[in-house]
Amino acid sequence: MTYDVDQNEMRDYILDRFKQEGDFRFLKEGEMETIVDAMRTVDAAYMATLPEDGEYDDDAAYERLFADLKSRFPDYKTFAMRLAEDYLDFAEQYLVSVDAIEWD
Repeated sequence: MTYDVDQNEMRDYILDRFKQEGDFRFLKEGEMETIVDAMRTVDAAYMATLPEDGEYDDDAAYERLFADLKSRFPDYKTFAMRLAEDYLDFAEQYLVSVDAIEWD
């Protein structure tokens, strides 16, 4: 089953959660937005590989996000694991909040 999700609203939600968390205040202005947009692109590319009714594999998505963050943002590679984990958590929280996720 597919769901229509407001991608802008989801992006804003994820950015807000990162800002509320406050762990990445050291990033320069605009960098968190760039990083979140990069993660959303990687996540969307992963989802495009899934069959219509395919199951989202958090571990596979995480590995892609982690690898991309380390290569795309080498200055922050020590934070790549945390960024990827938090992104996945925040994206899931958003999807749950708009009832766009099914649990087996």
